[in-house]
Amino acid sequence: MRKLDKFLDNIWKILIVYAAFILVFTVLFSTVLMLTQIPSGSMESTIMTGDVVVASRYGIELDDIKRYDILVFEPPIDEESLYIKRVIGLPGEVIEVKDGKVYADGAELDNAFTNGMQNCNGDGIWEVPKGCLFFLGDNRNNSADSRFWEDAFVPIENVEAKAQWVVFPLSHFGSLSYDGSRTGAFESDPPEEAESERELPPSFEPKRSVVLSP
Repeated sequence: MRKLDKFLDNIWKILIVYAAFILVFTVLFSTVLMLTQIPSGSMESTIMTGDVVVASRYGIELDDIKRYDILVFEPPIDEESLYIKRVIGLPGEVIEVKDGKVYADGAELDNAFTNGMQNCNGDGIWEVPKGCLFFLGDNRNNSADSRFWEDAFVPIENVEAKAQWVVFPLSHFGSLSYDGSRTGAFESDPPEEAESERELPPSFEPKRSVVLSP
């Protein structure tokens, strides 16, 4: 009888620990962090299709956001979806996309993190309104982003999280820094470059169904 009582006591302890872990995990990823799997290639080769990304729900006020941050947000074209893109234009700036290059107030921006040569699809000039951001995908030739939306700008209140780490698969593990670099990723086997004239798919962005946090 004592053995049975001890066995049951151990089972209860395991269940309590397990329940506590689930509770902490749920609270953490519903209030502090966001865990999301990326179903599209619009951020390749910085974030690959199928990668799991951890994002922070803090540091997403306008004063905390910098150019080249990678953010998770609700796009103006579809409030039921979550997209992940890189901040390119800040409030009050004039953004010009021309001949494969991007300019902010006339200054050419860094494109070291982009996937291959950028074609001329989506060239144009935009003035970013107050309280809004302008986004581009790193896979510029295969990204539905601010260049193609009827309303090109994302209000700051639509931003839900800032991408911090790729955590899976382990071969892609690394920090997502401001310039798109990720230590140790694809040093020996870089992804193929996108075709320069490939047509832009109508929609292949992350949906809420792939966001793993509650």
